[in-house]
Amino acid sequence: MGEGPKVNVLLVDDQPAKLLSYEAVLADLGETLIKAGSAREALDLLLKHDIAVILVDVCMPEFDGFDLVDMIRQHPRFDATAIILVSAVFMSDVDRIRGYERGAMDYVSVPIVPELLRAKVATFAELYRKTRQLELLNEQLERRVVERTAALEASTEAVRAGEEKLSLALSAGAVATWVWEIAEDRVSGDERLATFFGADPQEVARGLPLEALLGSVHEEDRPVMLARLQAMIDGGDEYVMEFRALSADRTLRWLRARGRVERDGKGNARVVRGALTDITEAMRLEQALRDADRRKDHFLAVLSHELRNPLASIRNVVEIMRAKTEDGSVVAWGRDVIERQVGQLVRLVDDLLDVSRITAGKLKLRSEPVDLGAVAASALETSRPLIDRRRHAVTLRLGDRPVWVLGDPVRLTQIVTNLLNNAAKFQEPGGEITLAVEREGGQARISVKDRGQGIPPELLPSVFEMFTETGGTGEDSEGGLGLGLSLVRRLVELHAGSTEVRSEGRGLGSEFIVRLPCLLDDHPPAPKDQPRAPGKVAPQRILVVDDNHDAAESLGILLRRAGHQVVLANEGESALRAATKLRPSVVLLDLGLPGMNGLELCRRLRQQGLQDALMVAVTGYGQESDRTRTREAGFDSHLVKPVAFDQLVELVASAPHAATEGV
Repeated sequence: MGEGPKVNVLLVDDQPAKLLSYEAVLADLGETLIKAGSAREALDLLLKHDIAVILVDVCMPEFDGFDLVDMIRQHPRFDATAIILVSAVFMSDVDRIRGYERGAMDYVSVPIVPELLRAKVATFAELYRKTRQLELLNEQLERRVVERTAALEASTEAVRAGEEKLSLALSAGAVATWVWEIAEDRVSGDERLATFFGADPQEVARGLPLEALLGSVHEEDRPVMLARLQAMIDGGDEYVMEFRALSADRTLRWLRARGRVERDGKGNARVVRGALTDITEAMRLEQALRDADRRKDHFLAVLSHELRNPLASIRNVVEIMRAKTEDGSVVAWGRDVIERQVGQLVRLVDDLLDVSRITAGKLKLRSEPVDLGAVAASALETSRPLIDRRRHAVTLRLGDRPVWVLGDPVRLTQIVTNLLNNAAKFQEPGGEITLAVEREGGQARISVKDRGQGIPPELLPSVFEMFTETGGTGEDSEGGLGLGLSLVRRLVELHAGSTEVRSEGRGLGSEFIVRLPCLLDDHPPAPKDQPRAPGKVAPQRILVVDDNHDAAESLGILLRRAGHQVVLANEGESALRAATKLRPSVVLLDLGLPGMNGLELCRRLRQQGLQDALMVAVTGYGQESDRTRTREAGFDSHLVKPVAFDQLVELVASAPHAATEGV
């Protein structure tokens, strides 16, 4: 404990265990520790006691820590009370800024370092003691002011001015202080003030005319600053403004100024004392949040558009088929439309899931030696329908020798396909695309070049970010969520590679370059398994369980047409009863069932005697954690909706027991 009487430290947390831990950490300070289990109790205690330091947990019911700080600061008695926020959840820079803006003087993250917390509380407690001592000294001086000399009055004024500077610095979190003597038009301050305005520290210490400092203020902010200063002089009490200024290192920085006017006995403004803090980083974070929010809104608008388009086409086909047309060509056309639009929806969902998996660090690569020439050919084959539809000419350039890398062939093909699709979409029909694969020193280099819309210089640094708008008109759009280039960069980074984009500007085309670590030795392709000759699929007894009646019935129709015996169920109990009668060799089971979920139903079916049945999860949940859960529950396979019917037929054919009766 510092010299002087004990001070009161208020500990606010809704968890008794944490209050005990704070009490144990701070006990050695020798101060009086007061505990409050809620915001309301804390407010009651503040009205009953003089509190030097308040330690507040952010996450509390009814009122959180931020709200409590707001309420405390609204009372003039506590405008300079030291408040420390503690949180194990809200620990980002944005959360810290939020706390400081509400009036907190410090922000401590959990787990707490006991020594650090003690030092912070001790500092604020000692500051409170010193402030109280100064207040008592002022009271003594005021009682004797009529008996003392002018020198003592000057000393009293200096003490009062020091208290005012300290109060402003604490309330504003200032890093520089300044004084403006209005009649003399002289602004003086510390060395940091000189740094903020790019002025000479000695001249600032002696005092400069206000106009000399205003020269460093941004020309758009200068008139506003002068108007607010004048408004304060004319009748206001405080001055608060955020503005831009050219600092000593010639960078434009955001500053927040706070000042308070002092008036003489006639009410005339005499002196303005203030504090200044650098908020450049806070403004940058705020702008970044606004930009991210704008990109998110754009992405959601595009997502809505891209989801509605396929659904509109499918709905139109349904209306046409409802007319019971006997024209076979119309039925075939409708089937093709539905197949294309479902494929588009699947691609949209796959892109979203890929971004989610990569962001969460759950995407696993199946790496092997890969010939990038084969990757380029495969990607070109995948993108060929889009390229041909837009009548683009494609040039494929491969080196004299194969270029081998260690990577996932599926993901590498996805990278090149996304770049080719991007080149095909963003240039007018009849354009040109060049795909080149070559060795560049110890790296493999893949480039996709087009003569399309090009990219403005200001967008080049962010073109691989999610939701970035390149400023295209959207005409002749082939759809998509705008995630393709973001996926490219993230997949390349997973392969320890890098991405680059070049463009001379709008209308001058662009070139996307991918560089990957190159294998030095030539690796012949691994022998591929010879495809097995298709044989006749033995009929199976199949139990389909799905609470979506349409999904269950449509799958049942397809399986019956393939020659299987099928029984449908829409929830767990009816599935158990059906399994007892059918004794299925295959169970196709949705996970999200009402009541008994699919995982529990699988366990019950195994216990019911279906140890040898092929148990297949057919679900919309496709994360690696979902696959782990189904394996642990006893499933043999995990398929993600929508399932390709050919894949399902092949899996059913592998079931151990074929049906022999009732088929």
